[in-house]
Amino acid sequence: MALPAVEAAVDDLRLAHRELLRVVDSLSENDWERGVPYGEWTVKDLIAHVIGDMSPGWPGLILAGVLTPQFIVDMGRGYDARTANAANVEERGRWTREDLRQMLFEAHDEMIDAALRLDESHLPVLEYVVPMGPEYELRISDFLWRGAHDRQHADDTRRALAVAYKPQMLSFPPELERKMRWVVLSQDTFLRALYSVADDAWGEPALNDGWTYHDVAAHVASNEVRLQTRLRSALGQASAEELAAVNDIEEWNEKTVGERRGRSVREVADEFQAGRFGTMQVLSRFTGETLDAVVQLANGTVPAREFVTGLSRHTSRHAGQLVAGSRARRVA
Repeated sequence: MALPAVEAAVDDLRLAHRELLRVVDSLSENDWERGVPYGEWTVKDLIAHVIGDMSPGWPGLILAGVLTPQFIVDMGRGYDARTANAANVEERGRWTREDLRQMLFEAHDEMIDAALRLDESHLPVLEYVVPMGPEYELRISDFLWRGAHDRQHADDTRRALAVAYKPQMLSFPPELERKMRWVVLSQDTFLRALYSVADDAWGEPALNDGWTYHDVAAHVASNEVRLQTRLRSALGQASAEELAAVNDIEEWNEKTVGERRGRSVREVADEFQAGRFGTMQVLSRFTGETLDAVVQLANGTVPAREFVTGLSRHTSRHAGQLVAGSRARRVA
């Protein structure tokens, strides 16, 4: 008999997957070529990505007996999601819309089959910890809740239909490119956390200061404007008034979070992705030399190259605060 928590994860995935399929089935022929805000992909590329590798995934590794703590460490070392995602999309670029739609329909079958074969003997493995970033950890059991990925990309597709956008490719100096892996990873893992939060958890307290899970997400989304202002200060492109506003930290946080109460999860996700792309656009203006210029903070300065590392940590830390409100943890 399947584990109850696994059955709940599978039910959640099936619901999210059906909604994604409804969105995809609503697309016209031209819609498949629309750009997806905010990045380099079209809708067709996005669907090629969301299909995944059609493998049994984490449950398959558990059943095969190869998923160990050392395996997790080795897998995470040097992994760059940008490379894996680009390879999948490029490989499927020549496939037809009909091929992709059929593959999307079958995308989770192997994983679901493997997950439903997990039993009590696998419970210790499901408790293994996977580091996602600074102050952000998941357990293997959290990865069985794949519905978050389908919910995220259903919203991405809806955004592509609502916003006229031309895919853009940004480039960065070599000194910065090495840090961009973490900038992108912190974005991806925050969105994973955002779309994993249970619908009935958003209004509950997440932090001791009274902020709810929605407040934490709203803070991260609104914070991209502050990041951009501070980065522009290193380029000599931020006014004293702009810096004064973002460096009054308590007032800024209270104002921006308060303004976003009542917004939907999709609206928060939209703002975050637009803001993070704006941050990357500012980063693309830097050169190897200007990365040593200083960013103006509320209580001092820091070289831009160090600030970039800090912004990834900030995003990761707040993503970790959303984990307790996830569907997986509430069921557990």
